[in-house]
Amino acid sequence: MNTYIFELVISHTVLILAYWLFLSRENQYHKMRLYLLGSTLLAIIIPLFRLPKLFPAQNQSIQPLSTDLVAIEPSIIATSPEAPFISIETITYFSLSISCLLLLKLIFSIVALIRIERRSKLESYNGITIRKIETLSGSFTFFNWIFLSNKLDKNKAEYQAILKHEQAHMKLKHSYDLVFFEIYKALVWWLPSSWYVSKEIKKIHEYQADAYALQSFDINHYSSILIKTTLQSNGMSIVSSFHNDLIFKRLNAMKRQAKKIKLWKIGTLTLLGSFLFVTFACTQENSPASLADKTQTQREIFTIVEEQPSYKGGMDAFYKYVMNEIRYPLVARNSGIEGTVQVQFDIERNGSVSNATAISTIGSDCDKEALRVIENAPGFISGKQRGRTISTRMVLPLTFKLNQEKKNPDNSPQGTVVVGELQTQPKKLTVSASYIDGEWKGTIVNSAGEKLPGVNIVVAGTEFGRVSDLSGSFTVKADQDQELHISCIGYERVVIKQ
Repeated sequence: MNTYIFELVISHTVLILAYWLFLSRENQYHKMRLYLLGSTLLAIIIPLFRLPKLFPAQNQSIQPLSTDLVAIEPSIIATSPEAPFISIETITYFSLSISCLLLLKLIFSIVALIRIERRSKLESYNGITIRKIETLSGSFTFFNWIFLSNKLDKNKAEYQAILKHEQAHMKLKHSYDLVFFEIYKALVWWLPSSWYVSKEIKKIHEYQADAYALQSFDINHYSSILIKTTLQSNGMSIVSSFHNDLIFKRLNAMKRQAKKIKLWKIGTLTLLGSFLFVTFACTQENSPASLADKTQTQREIFTIVEEQPSYKGGMDAFYKYVMNEIRYPLVARNSGIEGTVQVQFDIERNGSVSNATAISTIGSDCDKEALRVIENAPGFISGKQRGRTISTRMVLPLTFKLNQEKKNPDNSPQGTVVVGELQTQPKKLTVSASYIDGEWKGTIVNSAGEKLPGVNIVVAGTEFGRVSDLSGSFTVKADQDQELHISCIGYERVVIKQ
């Protein structure tokens, strides 16, 4: 997803910047409109393509070291860094919230237009169906609906000019553009080019409608009508209107003679679009996600391979939380129950605690109390393997001790709970592998049958190895008598041999 957004931002920004440099001052409005629509669609589509690389890397067989066997350094287990003040999840939720609000605004505008249409009175003028509104000042068009105010006198010249202008919006299907760009702007509201293109397409629509109306009116007459008419906004961004705040730009645009766009500009824009397509769609190996996978499988099994789960605020904060929350049950103190309860639980990929259970118990509500504290623990920072978050099974020992010589006010013996060290409880890996023609090929899954990417596979006695890919598969060259050591944080090490 991050790769898609990155490529979308770069593609749309570059294409719209090129429009601003080469086309924004032209007056071939049909071509300008097509470019804005086409470039936005291209920016949306390009990241979806994953075509073979046009210029693959040269054959690496000349290298003295096979690409299937790579040198590695000893693994270093490192704890996760402190969580940032504003997490990626927070930014994502905020962005989605703004998008939802903008989409709701668009929906409310459409609903408002439908209500206006239902209150309108149909009227035919020269074969054109018009919807008259008493409360409306001016005019606007939405898809095939042309709305005119009852205040406009059909016997005056400006009535026909306004109607001709609105008829152009309807025939040229401008409303489709407006709705498309409003949705696009809502989804990527943080992208400046989305706001620019939304504003620019409205301007082009007015230029096109004016040009259409000028086929039936003299330019001086039409200009005087445009100046004379009271200009006002209807407050809806998804409608086209004769009345808007572009009057001076529209007057200047009407006076300019239409000129063909120079061929070098068209050629430059075509080459730019082709370059972006080749760069992002036809270089699958070089996309950020593919680079990460390629790095894992060919070039890097280095330094920080595994990151143990950690607690927000540090592990000392977790131990402090447990000590503050745990209580020695009264029934256990009165019954003289002592011992150690070991609580096993999973830290999921999102940091939440699940599947808490007491794997060693002493009864008398001590087990229930231990589980209560763990199940209510705030979120952890999940463990990572090769940069990917994974679920990890942990065990926490809690030792309940009594001091029979000291009594509480209720005459029960005083007790303390000693919090032991949180430890990883390895889970099981399942490896299906076979040795064929000097290579180990296999797939790695967890106990739930889920494929595991990023698992370390090392040839025993050497400094060579690989990691499993996104589908949990691997291929490693090795001698027939060499073992493979397979390891992943939170799982038991597995050794396979012929």
